[in-house]
Amino acid sequence: MVSCEKICKNELSSRGQLILTAAQKLFLQHGFDETSLEMIISDAGGSRRSIYNEFGNKQGLLMAVIHQQVLIQTGTIASIKTLELAPRDALKEMCFRFVKGMMSDTLVSLFRLVIQVVPKLPEVGALIYEKGPLKGMKPLTEYLMQLDEKGILKIDDPLYATQMLIEMVKGRLHLKILLIPQEKISDEEIHQHVDKAVDLFLKAYQQEY
Repeated sequence: MVSCEKICKNELSSRGQLILTAAQKLFLQHGFDETSLEMIISDAGGSRRSIYNEFGNKQGLLMAVIHQQVLIQTGTIASIKTLELAPRDALKEMCFRFVKGMMSDTLVSLFRLVIQVVPKLPEVGALIYEKGPLKGMKPLTEYLMQLDEKGILKIDDPLYATQMLIEMVKGRLHLKILLIPQEKISDEEIHQHVDKAVDLFLKAYQQEY
């Protein structure tokens, strides 16, 4: 399966990008099982060979769809100019953008799709766990490492701290949008939840003197 590597290195051909776009649209419209390679080819053009060469198979296409969203999320968070912000403000902005992304129509739909796919294809679940949304928070892990190196926070395990912060900030909001999709969650509600979670996180990891 070469899909993720090609996306990371920006090596997808123009045809490959068309196939990826079509696959995401059709997966979300019809589901993974109900979307055939013929449907994707009909929408994007190309051939089965085009798909096999760039993505390996339909599972590779699904992984590529997810990985592309992870890269979008990572880029959004990495674009924050943390050096121009106080640590508390930088963390709140990074977490707000993460939660906002997680609650987008695309990622919520992908989450539901993956839940349906994993029981039939557990190997896909394992790959998503290793290379999925938490990878998108690499900029946060690196920022926490910087705060530790500067003595602003005391963090012995930045990756674990990242995972805990992510669970805190998405928490009930992500569950709410999954279970009550008709109830929209405002930016203000996200900000309020994120602000409280980040404040608690900072208290737990504040430097002791």
